[in-house]
Amino acid sequence: MKTRIRKSSLVILITGAAAATFLIVSNQLAHRGEEQGDIARGKSIAEQTCLRCHMEFAGDPYPDPEITTAPPLASFGQRWPIENLEEALAEGITVSHDQLTMPEFTFTPETIADLLAYMDDLSQRADADRQTDPE
Repeated sequence: MKTRIRKSSLVILITGAAAATFLIVSNQLAHRGEEQGDIARGKSIAEQTCLRCHMEFAGDPYPDPEITTAPPLASFGQRWPIENLEEALAEGITVSHDQLTMPEFTFTPETIADLLAYMDDLSQRADADRQTDPE
């Protein structure tokens, strides 16, 4: 009887270990091709979309003087974790600035990764500037 219990326990242990290994490996394979994002491509995307209304940093002039409440892109990292914007960019952000509705943009996973890399870079640069030049 004890031998049968030991064999059953061993089978359960091996099955659990195999399932855990399978989950880890399949998760790594599923994410193997994901982009980390390219800052230069992200800046280009932002120039075509975001920087028509938003500025890069607080204190920069607004690109469109008619829009004066669009927050600077560098401030997004202080407001939220940048990666939290991924879903909003994928589904389409719906906000308004100065009674103007933000245009709906369509982004691919790659362009989202690029845009987030650029916005993260802006946020880090703003943080570094703030640390070297406290007001």
